[in-house]
Amino acid sequence: MIGARAAALGALALASVAATPGPSVLHEVRDGETLVTIAAETLGDPALWPALYRANRDQIRDPARLYPGQKLAIPTLTTEQRETARRDAQVHKLQ
Repeated sequence: MIGARAAALGALALASVAATPGPSVLHEVRDGETLVTIAAETLGDPALWPALYRANRDQIRDPARLYPGQKLAIPTLTTEQRETARRDAQVHKLQ
C-alpha cells in the first residue's frame, strides 16, 4: 500500500514538473540592450520584462543594468505568468 501511494505521489510530482514551463532558449545581451528591449524582441511584449528578471535573478542584481555578454534564459510563459509580469511592470517602472 505504501509503495502504491509513493508511486502515485511520484507521478504527480513528475506531472507538475512537466507542466511547469522552463527556459527554452538563451539570449546573449548586446551593448545597449535592456530587459524591456529583450522582452519586446524575444517575448513579443516589452511589459514582460519582470518575467525575464525573475528567470535570471541569479545573474541580474539590478534590473536596470545589464552587461554585454550575459546569457539570459528566455522563459516560456503561461497566460497567467504573462498577466502577472504585466501587472508587475505597471507597478515597477523600468527606465
